[in-house]
Amino acid sequence: MTASSDQSHTHPFLRGNFAPVFQEYISHSCQIVHGHIPEELIGGQYIRNGGNPIYPPEKGRHYHWFDGDGMLHGVFFDSHGQPLYTNRHLSTPLLTMTLLLLRSPLPSIALLISPLSSIHRIIVAIVQAFLIALRARMGVLSVANTSVIWDQRLLATCESGPPLEVRLPSLRTVGWDRLKDPHTGESLADRRGQWEWWKRFGLSRVQEDWMTAHPRIDPVDGTLLLYSTQMFDAPHVRYSVIDKTGRHVIWKAGIDVGRAKMMHDFAATRTHTILLNLPLTLAPHNLFSRPPVPLIHFDRSLPSEFVIFPRMRPQQPVRFRDPEPSLMFHTANAWDECDVHGTLQAVNMLGCRFRSAKLVYAAGAVEIPRVEKAYGTDDVCRLQYYRFDMTGSRQITHEFPLSAIPFEFPTLPPHVGMSAARHIYGCTMRSGSFDERLGGAAKVDCIAKLDVIDLIRRGCARGEGKTTDPVDARSSAQILQDWEQGRPGAIELFALPPGWYAQEPRFVPRSRAKTEDDGYLLTYVYDESYLLPDGTPSTAPNAGSELWVIDARRLSEGMSAIVSRIKLPQRVPYGLHGTFVSASAIRQQKKSWEPLPRQDLLQDKLAHSRLQYFVSILFDRPMHRHRSKTEKVVLGIMWPIGVVMLALALREIARYVVSN
Repeated sequence: MTASSDQSHTHPFLRGNFAPVFQEYISHSCQIVHGHIPEELIGGQYIRNGGNPIYPPEKGRHYHWFDGDGMLHGVFFDSHGQPLYTNRHLSTPLLTMTLLLLRSPLPSIALLISPLSSIHRIIVAIVQAFLIALRARMGVLSVANTSVIWDQRLLATCESGPPLEVRLPSLRTVGWDRLKDPHTGESLADRRGQWEWWKRFGLSRVQEDWMTAHPRIDPVDGTLLLYSTQMFDAPHVRYSVIDKTGRHVIWKAGIDVGRAKMMHDFAATRTHTILLNLPLTLAPHNLFSRPPVPLIHFDRSLPSEFVIFPRMRPQQPVRFRDPEPSLMFHTANAWDECDVHGTLQAVNMLGCRFRSAKLVYAAGAVEIPRVEKAYGTDDVCRLQYYRFDMTGSRQITHEFPLSAIPFEFPTLPPHVGMSAARHIYGCTMRSGSFDERLGGAAKVDCIAKLDVIDLIRRGCARGEGKTTDPVDARSSAQILQDWEQGRPGAIELFALPPGWYAQEPRFVPRSRAKTEDDGYLLTYVYDESYLLPDGTPSTAPNAGSELWVIDARRLSEGMSAIVSRIKLPQRVPYGLHGTFVSASAIRQQKKSWEPLPRQDLLQDKLAHSRLQYFVSILFDRPMHRHRSKTEKVVLGIMWPIGVVMLALALREIARYVVSN
């Protein structure tokens, strides 16, 4: 088999610059190939999270872009402005178990969404994962591979577990942070209310310390807003508010969403919270429906519901329904609309909206169900505006897309979040969309800047109601052409050179900013000319990614808007979400009074054989510890059986040797 044909059978999200990297660098000095480092970056660090499977599945096995062990890629700017690159896997128990098993013990999301997955295969995969976790005393089944937030310390997040604290600038893993209240001692590990006796042994207990991958931090008072989802236990959403001292103001308040849902994001204003109760279900009983549907299933019989309630009174929700099913992975912003007396009139929200669930399947290279193909014809993820009337009508008075171009991975200046910010930045492309072509041509070759205030004003002037007609109907090519010909508009694009592709940008404001957009966008970029003819990434010394610092006020000027280009020693695979932490924040990060656990480099871990690593785990374990009665019974049965099986195996080997 040729290399080219071998690559053709590789999962699309394990090819090219989606492929994982297996080398970790610590404070590697990087070359500034163009420009200078802005003073706002000195002493700070840019960090991006994403999945990086150390043992990718074999050809034909299930894999999804949202799978993979979490890896952070960071660039720290020292006191002299020298960029230092560090990338490290998040040191989780799952990573340790993966190194031992030479495969991930978790079932892939692709297995859970595939219409072709049999019931018994899904159940076996889930039960196996929980049994492995029980035997290894892992406790947390999370790879923390989705996002990073700064809340007086860096936290890596994922829906399937608590946040994981990471030390800056070394990116060393500290451990799980269960958001313990310093006054009451209550934490994510504690059950909300009293356990019913039968739930002590149920699967719902495993999800007790889960948290959303996208918590929100109020830029004014530092309040942390979060929710968690429960697949096995109603109510299926629990909502919490933690003030900047760590006190639990609202803790695990139940919100009724009807059925268990897969919720990736939510939105918040300074006074209200918005939950996205959309039709992407995550329910065990899906497997036993007639006809059976996958565990994760987009149910088109359900509407798109938005549950809005006062930040401090979650027991008073107002439900707004759009009859059309939709999918939204990320919200861009939300803000209050008040009259001259300060009375709330409406809640406004911007989100990246799909009309179908094709992306869920495309990111796993799973055959898209026929119904999603039918409803998702020419489905383009667009930045959608919603106005929720909070007075008498309690209706969605306005709902429309701001532009025709595809738009995902939104970001905005952090200090203007939860207010009526004028500019939203995000990822787009010259052609294509974030749909089933994501595994092919749909890579980010443009960064967009939208004047959302102007677009919303023009959209609302068309009248109330819902429409699918975008306010700005121009394509990316038309927008670029208009700016070149001196016709600026509400949408500005930064176009990368042909063959170069970017990732989610993050905004860093200028220290003496005069306007809201006075600042810089940071993003990792990769030149795909470094790919070999068969699509394999080159490992040559000069074939790494770059970190670009772009002037956010001059995006339409293209390469002239680049303030700095920093060459990295290796690729940064196309990943998910990141953040920038300033020098003052790093200096004030929470101290760890205990020494950090040892964290070997990934290449050193991989150098050990499976047997060597297994032996090291055995001898690193405490010899004396408390065992529960259940564990003692299980071990009492397993050890004699294991000894007998070993004796039988040795007997068979001896017979084989003698006979030959």
